Amino acid sequence: MRYKLMFLLLFLFNLLYLAYAQEDEILKTPLTKKLPNMNVSIGIVSIEEIRNTFPRAYELLVKSHGEPKPYDTHHLAVALWREEKGKVVYFSNYSVEAEVRSPILRAERKPLTKYPHQYGDNYGGWFQMSDKGLYSINVYVKDSKGKTMRISFDYLMQ
Repeated sequence: MRYKLMFLLLFLFNLLYLAYAQEDEILKTPLTKKLPNMNVSIGIVSIEEIRNTFPRAYELLVKSHGEPKPYDTHHLAVALWREEKGKVVYFSNYSVEAEVRSPILRAERKPLTKYPHQYGDNYGGWFQMSDKGLYSINVYVKDSKGKTMRISFDYLMQ
């Protein structure tokens, strides 16, 4: 059970380690984008799966994000990170928003809330992702100087 709980909370981080090919070269995956000053990774898990398989993690997410709305179906997690001296360092001094656009072009944009975990902070929120097909996910990262970067991902919901 401990492994399962750690797996959910560290879902993004496991993906990060799988994203390495050779000597700090990141494989091109739809879940991680490499920027000049950091990497941005996303992870998506259904609320039902979190609630049923990892009830403690679900409770912690509810404390951070509030209860999901009746139409919300998935949790979107965003990690901002960089490797320094062989260690992964996570950034938590940004404001992060996400826009999730469904295959039928329904869009929802909202700020993501920071939530702590064992290795650093993630950002996340509940979203409606009940339609099957290709989703467009834009992550907006704003620094303390007001500069905003948009990072785009495609995510196939099957």
